[in-house]
Amino acid sequence: MHLIDVSNSYSRKIKHELENSATHFIKVYTLGNSRVVFKRNHQNEELIISNRHRAVSDDEISFTLNELAKNEQQDAKITRTNGVVEITLPIK
Repeated sequence: MHLIDVSNSYSRKIKHELENSATHFIKVYTLGNSRVVFKRNHQNEELIISNRHRAVSDDEISFTLNELAKNEQQDAKITRTNGVVEITLPIK
């Protein structure tokens, strides 16, 4: 699996969110057919993994956490819905 940075393709959306929220860092990646949005603010890191065609796999979640999360992964709060996984990691 490979994360490919596609943030430049979302520059307008990223700029808008940075201006209108407490978030100070945003990157957008692709992981095959899945899209990964990585956000960081002063309190936590947030990973949102989405796929329009199928459910997000446990392997994709594990790989993304290992590649992007700098904080303790055992503190991760994982919320799954249909085709979307949201992971929140508190910053210590």
